[in-house]
Amino acid sequence: MNRYGPPEALRMTIRLLQHFRAFLRSECREMRDPYTWGVYLTKPEARRRLTWLINVAVNRRAGIPDCPSRKHTYDYQRYLRLDANDLNTPRLRIYFVRTPELAIRFAHRIVQRGS
Repeated sequence: MNRYGPPEALRMTIRLLQHFRAFLRSECREMRDPYTWGVYLTKPEARRRLTWLINVAVNRRAGIPDCPSRKHTYDYQRYLRLDANDLNTPRLRIYFVRTPELAIRFAHRIVQRGS
């Protein structure tokens, strides 16, 4: 194992990138998606997936994990935006906060129902 991970993983990543590039150069219209069973990719979809794979390969080499953390997911970012909008309004009572970090930080602004 070297500092970029196991050599087998690096070889598999290179083979996968070569497979996508060969498909994009070929006359074929569809290819089977290696990540999802039973799904076929067209050339524009494969081009987008190849771009994503190149980013993953670069990030792996830099030591950044493939999967984003919980805070980088779409839902968390959306809820954070909604909570920030609610907390930035001039009203004094906030009844519901979706993200636990803001619920802790702004506990003094959150009012329990019935009080």
